[in-house]
This record gives sequence, structure tokens and C-alpha cells, in this order.
Amino acid sequence: MEIDMGEYKQEFLQESKEYLEILNQSFIELENGNKDAVNEIFRIAHTIKGMAGFLGYKNLEELCHGMEGVLSRIRDGEMEVDSDIIDLMLECVDRINEIVEKIESEDTDDVDVSDLIGKLTALKQDGVDKTNKTTKEIKEEDKAQDVYNVVVNVELADDCAMKGVRAALILEAISEIAKIVKTEPDEEVIEGGDFDGKFSIFVDGSKDAINKVMKNIAEIKSYEVVQVGDADKLKSELDVKIEGEKKEDKESRETKIEGRKDKPKKTLESIRVNIEQLDTIMNLVGELVISKGRLLQISQEYDIPELREAVGIMDKSITSLQDEIMQIRMVKIERVFSKFPRMVRDLSRKMGKKVKFIIEGQDTELDRTILDEISDPLVHLVRNAVDHGIETPEERIKAGKSEVGLIKLSARREKNTIIIEIEDDGRGLDLEEIKKKAVERGIILPSEAETMSDEDAKMLIFAPGFSTKSVATEVSGRGVGMDVVKTTAEKLGGNVKVFTKKGEGMKVRISLPPTVAIIKSLIVKVGDENYAIPLSSVLEALYVTKENWKVIHGNPFLYIRGKLVPAVKLRELFNIKNGKVEKEVGIIVEREGERYGLVVDAITNQQEIVIKPLSSFLSKVKGFGGVTILGDGRVIPILDVSSLIGGEVLV
Repeated sequence: MEIDMGEYKQEFLQESKEYLEILNQSFIELENGNKDAVNEIFRIAHTIKGMAGFLGYKNLEELCHGMEGVLSRIRDGEMEVDSDIIDLMLECVDRINEIVEKIESEDTDDVDVSDLIGKLTALKQDGVDKTNKTTKEIKEEDKAQDVYNVVVNVELADDCAMKGVRAALILEAISEIAKIVKTEPDEEVIEGGDFDGKFSIFVDGSKDAINKVMKNIAEIKSYEVVQVGDADKLKSELDVKIEGEKKEDKESRETKIEGRKDKPKKTLESIRVNIEQLDTIMNLVGELVISKGRLLQISQEYDIPELREAVGIMDKSITSLQDEIMQIRMVKIERVFSKFPRMVRDLSRKMGKKVKFIIEGQDTELDRTILDEISDPLVHLVRNAVDHGIETPEERIKAGKSEVGLIKLSARREKNTIIIEIEDDGRGLDLEEIKKKAVERGIILPSEAETMSDEDAKMLIFAPGFSTKSVATEVSGRGVGMDVVKTTAEKLGGNVKVFTKKGEGMKVRISLPPTVAIIKSLIVKVGDENYAIPLSSVLEALYVTKENWKVIHGNPFLYIRGKLVPAVKLRELFNIKNGKVEKEVGIIVEREGERYGLVVDAITNQQEIVIKPLSSFLSKVKGFGGVTILGDGRVIPILDVSSLIGGEVLV
């Protein structure tokens, strides 16, 4: 039966990309002493080789085969792992990635791999591994061993997406070392994928050799290799069995079919969904939320009992739908964190530094949109920690430190905020040097440098064009990168804070909302205008009276339960003159652990809103994080608490 290879290409590409991520992580683990990682690496290399061979990508197949030869010797204890070997293997991973990208764009693996094949072959020159021998040589060796006839019973994994392809790969792998006499069901049925995931292969070959092959094949739930006897007897038994099946009466077959019906049917627990489809569904849910708000407003305005009841039911359904789609969009931060061990390893070797890299909180979940946006800023922070933060081994020893520097990347959830931290025990920030460089580059004036606080000096590293490097390198010194960190965090409704001590290290903390698509908010009124304040920033609300409104040395405060809270009146900040003020309300919000008061004219509602981004022209205006559409069609601004209480709003 001829198989249409085109239908399997996308599945192959998706699996290969996932395997590449695992390979990068596993090689770092292997270099760090985890010898068990070689089994996972070998399995993946073998799987990619099999899929590549099946789909006709010979260069990719050859490269993976070359890797197998080295990996086999490592696994068998014939070769010790060192950084040079890992360098070569990671170079192979990069080339595989290049080939996969070319297959995706041009449907060809026309990428030269001869240089890597040569290096891999040179690594094995002190002994030839069996995986590098021809099929003929392997079969000759098997003949010298005790050769038996066996049956291989295989059950594929429940989540195996391409049963026919996986089964065909298994048959191909076994056929390289043994003679396949028969399969049940027939080979055409198996390769066509029209079976329940279970099949048997009757083989004339070595049980040990078959076991060695089977243990390295992916997507197998279970398998057993059973010895049954000599070839002639096996063939005779098969012929009898086949003939018996042909003569089997209809009643017997129907009984078997009925029996199978009683068995519980296994179904796939997950499927792959195109990201664009998720975005479309999210947008549609957003429109439903806006329409829901409009209907709720109408039901309250006209007081129609039937409409109010129907809207109440619809409200629950839309809320449940919204919760489900938001949960589907949540992705573990491991998706981004997983690429950093390889990056730190490569950078530290290039710079002659020794670094221990620790990752914590990889199970923390973020909305996919936020995760995609924050990926590049994290790259800049990690590169900065290796380049600027960690000293050379000689410098560290001279400073009384261990020659191995420490970098820790972590994530955690605190209430409704995601905290990401990048911390190192390196040289820390020299604030005087930073101010000096900022003056030299025209970022601040000399007079500003003299009066600048330490907190403001720390934030200079995020200024566009700032760098302490006098000479640009591959990694840094071009004045780009770190400004993206602060800009992106604030665009997503978060903020950045720096902790540092000269000579002891530095920590950058990024605070982010878990999602930015649909949020709960307070709708407040200032004059005739309405604004939305994200509820995640709000701690409490209270009426403002003469007793709790204080102005000290020209600075306004709210006096709450014996404590002074810095405050700002939005009416004055936005220079709003219209509208009447009956009784002002103080909205207590939190920024970087500190409390602030936003004084408004009134709170009009609390509701879920859909965030719409500002246009490119307005996106640079501080104090606003986007707009939303109310149920009656009005467009109102969403306040960005972080920049608003920082006094940076432009009016």
C-alpha cells in the first residue's frame, strides 16, 4: 500500500522541533554528569533518523546515524564525555535544526553535513561501533550468534499521532538486523494505519539484537520479544494459522467482534491546535464579553424580567467559555526557560567563564501572548548576566569567590502577578560608573547625575543606547537590548526592579500579569470621563474626607488606619475641569510593594473588560495601558498604574 508522505510532513516537523529542545537540554545534563541522559539522547537521534529515512531526507538520516555511533560508545562506557564532545554534538543539533527549517520552507534537506560526519567519524577512529557497520556486516555477526525465531508483540502509545508511520519505522528497523517472516495484521494494513495500535511481527533473528533495537524506538507503550522455535516450524505454524483464519465461519468472527465491542475504547486525550485558531477564538470570546456587557446594561436599564433571566444564563455560559479558553492559552514558562541552559553554556565557554546555571519554577503558567513577548527581553537579561555580571575565574578567585559563578533564573506566582527573576553573584552594578557613562552618552546631564538617587541610577541600564562596554562585542556593547526589557514589561502591564550591591551581584525582577486579554476592572469617573483600573492592582477603596486627606510639605497623602499613603487626584493630574464632585473616592493601589492612592470622583461599576492596544502613535503616552469598549459602545482608557503613579503621565 502506497503511503502519501505529504500528510506526515507537518507532524514530522512538529515532533522534530520538540525533540531538538529536548536534545539541547539533555546534552547539557550529560555534560553536567547525568549519564542517564545519553539514553534519552540516543532514543531521540534514532527516532529522528528513522523518520527522516522513512520520509526520504537522506542527509538528516546520515547525520543522525553518525551521532548514534558516538552516542553508542558513550552509552556502552567506551568513551568518556568531555566539553569538546558536547561542543560537537551541539553543533550537530544546530545543523539538524537548520535542516528541519529548510525542510519546512523548501521541502528538502539539501544541507551539507559532510564536515560533521567527518568529525564524528574521527571521534570513533579508535574503534568502530556496531551502529556504523553495514546491514550486511551486522547480519553476518548475528549469524555467528545463536539465532532463534521470535515473535515481537508491540502496542503503540495511546498518543501516537501517526500509527502507520511509527509501525513502518519499527518494521524497517527490525528488517535491518533480521528477516521478517510475517506480520499480524498484514503489513499493508499496519502501514496504512488501519489498526488498533497493536500488532505482531514474526521474525527469523536474534532475540537480543531485536531487544536492542526495540528499546530505542519512541512512541511504544509496551513490547515483548517471545522466542517460539525454528524457522521451518514457525513458517508451518503460520501457514496453518492463515489457512484456519480463511476457513473461520461467520458466527465465530461475529462473536469475536461482539467481544471486542465490550472493551473500553481508548481515545486521544490531547490534540494539536493551530495558534492562529486560538487567537481567533480569543478575539471572538472578547466580542462576546463586550456584547454581554451591553445586554446586561439593557436588562438593568429597561428592567425586563425575561431578558434579565436570559442574560443571567448567558452570562454564566460566556464566563465559563472565557475561563476555558483562557486556560487553554496558558503555557508553562518552561517553553522559554528551556533554551537558556544551552545559551549560558555556549556564552560562558566563549568568554572563558565558569557558570553554574539554575532554573526554578518552570511549571509557572503565563498567557501565550505574554510568554512570546517576554522571551526576547529574558534573552537580553541572561546574556547580560553572563557578559557583564559574572567575572572570569581569575577575577573571582582574586575577589575571594568561587571560580564558578552562579546565575539563577526563576519564576513564581504571587497573588495575581507572575514574578520572573534573573540573579547572579557577579560584580554587581557600580552606580557611579553607570552615571558617568550615562553622562558621556548624553542620556543625562552632569547636574542630574549629582542629585540622582541610587534607585534612579540603577534604572539607567534600561535607557535606550546605554552600555558600560567601551568596545562592542558579539554579545553586548552596542547599546541595544536592555531597554527592551523595561519597555516590554510596561507594555504588558508589568514593571521592572533592580537589586544590586557592588562586588556581590545583581537581581532583576520582572512583575507581570498572568494574562492581558480579558481582565476584571473598576470603572471610575473623573469629571465627565470614565476610566478603567485593573482590579489586580487594587487593594481597597474608601471615601476621601477632610480628616484623611493630608498635604505635608506640598505633597498629598491619604491618612489610612494610622499610616500615610502617597496620593494623587486624577482630576488635577488630567487637568479635568468639568463635572461635579459630590464625594471623592480613594482607590488604593500597589506598585512594587508600595501603596499609593488614586483619588477619583466616583466608582461606577466593576466588570470584565477586553483590552484593546493603543495605536502606534498613542502607545508611547505614559499612564495608559490600552483602551476598552463598554457595553454601550463607549471607548474608555485603561489606566497603567505603574507609570501613572510614577508621575510620568503626559497630558
